[in-house]
Amino acid sequence: MLFHTLGKLLEVRLQTGIILAVIFAYCFKKLFGKNETDKWKSPFAEDSRTPLTPLVTDHAKRDETMKRAFTKKLANEKKWDAIVIGSGIGGLSTAALLSKAGLKVLVLEKHYKCGGACHTFREYGYEFDVGIHYVGNFIRPTLTRTLLEQISDGQIKFAKFDTNVERLIMDAMSPSQREYTITSGPDAFENQLIKQFPEEAQGIKEYFRLLKRAYSPQGSMSFFSFKLLPLWFINVLRFFGLPRLLSDFFALSKCSVKETVESHVKNKDLRYLLSYSSNGFLVPPSRISLPMMALLHIHCCEYGSCYPIGGASEMPYRIVPVIERSGGRVLMKANVSQILTEGGKVVGVRVGNKENSMVDIHAPIVISDAGMHNTLLDLLPERVAEKSPAWPLMKTIRPSCGNLSVFLGLRGTPEELGLTAQNIWAHAGSDLEEMVNQIFESTLPDALEKPYPALFLSSSAAKDPSWKDRYPDRSTLSVLTCAPYSWFSQWSGLPTKKRGDDYNTTKNTIGQHIVDEVTTLFPKLKNAIDYVSVGSAVTIEHFLVTKQGGTYNMEHDITRFGEEQTALLRPESGIEGLYFTGQDVTSCGFASCLYSGFLCASVVLKKRYLLLWELFNLHRKLYGMPKDRNDLCF
Repeated sequence: MLFHTLGKLLEVRLQTGIILAVIFAYCFKKLFGKNETDKWKSPFAEDSRTPLTPLVTDHAKRDETMKRAFTKKLANEKKWDAIVIGSGIGGLSTAALLSKAGLKVLVLEKHYKCGGACHTFREYGYEFDVGIHYVGNFIRPTLTRTLLEQISDGQIKFAKFDTNVERLIMDAMSPSQREYTITSGPDAFENQLIKQFPEEAQGIKEYFRLLKRAYSPQGSMSFFSFKLLPLWFINVLRFFGLPRLLSDFFALSKCSVKETVESHVKNKDLRYLLSYSSNGFLVPPSRISLPMMALLHIHCCEYGSCYPIGGASEMPYRIVPVIERSGGRVLMKANVSQILTEGGKVVGVRVGNKENSMVDIHAPIVISDAGMHNTLLDLLPERVAEKSPAWPLMKTIRPSCGNLSVFLGLRGTPEELGLTAQNIWAHAGSDLEEMVNQIFESTLPDALEKPYPALFLSSSAAKDPSWKDRYPDRSTLSVLTCAPYSWFSQWSGLPTKKRGDDYNTTKNTIGQHIVDEVTTLFPKLKNAIDYVSVGSAVTIEHFLVTKQGGTYNMEHDITRFGEEQTALLRPESGIEGLYFTGQDVTSCGFASCLYSGFLCASVVLKKRYLLLWELFNLHRKLYGMPKDRNDLCF
């Protein structure tokens, strides 16, 4: 009883501390800062949802939105209030919010199709998603869902996975192969594990208690608030050691997934089950912070995973019209080669790098969704870039590892081939730390001599209820893993499909090795394969323009989410006129990048804290007061 009472008092103290910190910073801003919040209207002044319209399946019509190419005439047709570099969900969400506030926004994308990791590609009658394999918590009404609805006219709908959301295969290619199914729902996974491992019940309960502590509003919201609070104020909090006292997110941020799991449970299989999804961060469990694991698990497992009906490209397809309705443009094949500056202030961008075809476009605001490494190291003069508080992190935070992707086009329906909406994790062992390290320490010849350590399988055909009407009698399967950039670095910078026979032989050999493993595990697929395409880190480097083909831009290791790094990786660049959005501001994942756009728009519109209040007010009008505090966020 005593500990329970103390826990309650501590919880109240944590919440009070966060509230006081936000109020103090807000009052300081109101008293001593310039009040420019009335310059633009609120993006959430009214509900902009419209009645749901049918899916647009005409590819030519979709391409009019998704593939509008850059021309000098279109780029200079009007005076722009803001320019966004990159059309990932971070860039598009920022642009949409600014557009709804009344700004004319120009979005420039290097790729021939918009959407970043939300885009899809079609080949030989098949369609593949490249980055959205599942999202979490968009079925119930949360602030996150309301935010997405308001920047897409309410046109994006999701299909929820079944309760058995994931399937795990351990020691996949050996006689000791074992399988587990992960159940989603509030406390469902925890209760499932207690039944399966009753002797470890106490450790299981404690592990999930820590996850919930890190995720709780006073935990996870403190992570986001650090992006908005003034740096001087955060430095004061850090000087007195307050972040770790006020926020469980920061109190637990130095705890790794591996350390936490191993200190609470002993069973080898149970340790694997408690940390399997950490593999999605592309670093070993010893280098993943527990709070990040908490955000992933609770967002996608406690509240269920889902998939956008119509495919991942529905995201950009439905957001672009909101931007253009206010006079904005989203243009592809627009390679921004430089951010223009005058007297240390950003004044626009340069598209192209050839003297006879360069185009300079001016705007008082430039927002980069191109990643902080690219922005500060490549797009700005060093004398300007080093003024950013984030500049020192360019040397201390490495680029993320890249994915190796194998895309399979299959003859037959998902039902005929046994494909389900479940995510499948197929691991050649049961020690995640060992498997991830094995990949990074192997040479390519070594990797071909044994089963590939870790594979993730996802079928958009099985997840999307609209698939059977759009692609009858066909299915797809995407197989993802990670691979060292060094295996493919010699082909960096060469255009896609022009990297030569050696490159094709290398990637196809490793791709076939993975296909052989998959068809051994799922024999029904072997004779159904109609198309195979393999993408490497240099593929990602070319299309997503990330350093060393990193899937997530900056590496998601434990140090990145400490107090100082969290505060410095923020929308404000410290350079007048320049702002950041995207996963470097927050973290990987669709919802996280969506919030990065929200944070960026909050700062640009001078509504640093007010915009959240405006979103909450609209959410309350649409759905009523949240029944539970966890209904507010992620």
